[in-house]
Amino acid sequence: MAEKLQYAVHQYGSQHELQRLGVWEVDTKDTTKPWVVYIHGGAWRDPRILLETFVPTIDELSRQDKYAGAMRRVAGFVSLDYRLSPHPDLPQDPAVTSPRQFRNAQHPDHLDDVRQAMAFLQTRYSMGRRYVLVGHSAGACLALQLTASPGGVALPQAIIGVSGIYDLTGINERSGGSYGGFLTGAFGDASTWDPVAPRTCSADFAVALAGCSVLLARSQDDELVDEPEIDNMAERLRADYCSPSVWKDLRGPHDSCWEEGKELARLIARLLDGW
Repeated sequence: MAEKLQYAVHQYGSQHELQRLGVWEVDTKDTTKPWVVYIHGGAWRDPRILLETFVPTIDELSRQDKYAGAMRRVAGFVSLDYRLSPHPDLPQDPAVTSPRQFRNAQHPDHLDDVRQAMAFLQTRYSMGRRYVLVGHSAGACLALQLTASPGGVALPQAIIGVSGIYDLTGINERSGGSYGGFLTGAFGDASTWDPVAPRTCSADFAVALAGCSVLLARSQDDELVDEPEIDNMAERLRADYCSPSVWKDLRGPHDSCWEEGKELARLIARLLDGW
């Protein structure tokens, strides 16, 4: 279980308390083993969904005998936090809230933090490209945004995007505009969305994802991110001569994969078993 692994929290930035990451070490002495790095979701704004939400997945991988092989293949686990955008249901008063706690991030702040976190990890743990980048929902968007604009960061050998948001305009239109609030909070005016969203940006993923395998996954029970989102992102990658694996066999609602940890652990283990 996660509590039995050597654990440390590191501050990778000095601007905000959410510029932090958690590290659970498994076997860091073997420099051939990959790390698993997780980026949580939460619509870029939910302070209740932070790095600790990866713990149920680590617990599941650690305690199930069927995942023993996967655990033997991994160097360790990392979960990233990043600055968040304002949440209308959880308001803050800037007059009494420290700048280090105030949530007012907007793109590219979230992505800048992911880049900075990865640069820290690659310096501190010498992982280079030896990692699998896993993102859920908004975290899956950030994972693919990182590959499109790495800013000098060594990119992963594999990406797992789970229930990802990849086309901001498309998912908002299909939701009847109901997603416009959190998308505007995270990215600004709708006119700015397409250039930065993974499905609609101008990146050449054939170059960006060279040497990187991509797995896109979702649950048929997902009530927040619809099936066209994964299908359209897969189509975009294929148009750029990438060949993503697409798995639609997850079970449970949108957040259950990390709340229970079972489905996210199953995905990670399937990828590690083929390492």
